[in-house]
Amino acid sequence: EPSEHNPMLGWRGIRRDLQSRDQFRLQVEVFKRLWAEGYDNLGVMFPLVGHPKEFIAAKQLMAEFGVDVENRTLGVMLEIPSSVILVEDFIAAGIKFASFGTNDLIQYTLAIDRNNQNVADMYMPKHPAVLKLIKFAIDRCRKAGVECSICGQAGSDPEMVKWLIETGITSVSANIDAVPKIRETAAKTEAKLILDAARARLN
Repeated sequence: EPSEHNPMLGWRGIRRDLQSRDQFRLQVEVFKRLWAEGYDNLGVMFPLVGHPKEFIAAKQLMAEFGVDVENRTLGVMLEIPSSVILVEDFIAAGIKFASFGTNDLIQYTLAIDRNNQNVADMYMPKHPAVLKLIKFAIDRCRKAGVECSICGQAGSDPEMVKWLIETGITSVSANIDAVPKIRETAAKTEAKLILDAARARLN
């Protein structure tokens, strides 16, 4: 492994795969094998994608490796502010889904290392800038019919999940110990949204 001064901003994610074709091919071959065995519900999410051209390049490589990319579910992780801002361009490039990587999105948006004790208290998942970025992407994904989900610690926070559902998120991922509470929160929030919509139609 190369020695990097700041690996969080370095050679990882899709940028590494695009430069390491053999490594990427191995990963693609695993998916091809699973699809051949009938696991057609599997999608591929490309991480640390900052520009649509990276998604397009990865898609082209997969096609070169023998994948029928137009009939597979390919998406991106929205963990860099640039990918959120350009989400409409990613949609135009053909993503079928997007998932927020909230831990990194917060870190990159606020320039905060959550593992640094000197600034860890400034790591704010509900910072207005973070919420605006998330809402921006959800709105555009909903308009285009693209599934939008969330992973990271935010999916285990009931208050955050309530806001996400009200904003239009498709699904959330939570830590195993938080699942009962998050399931309850989701059910109550969705029930209220349905009731409010029904009342609005009657008025």
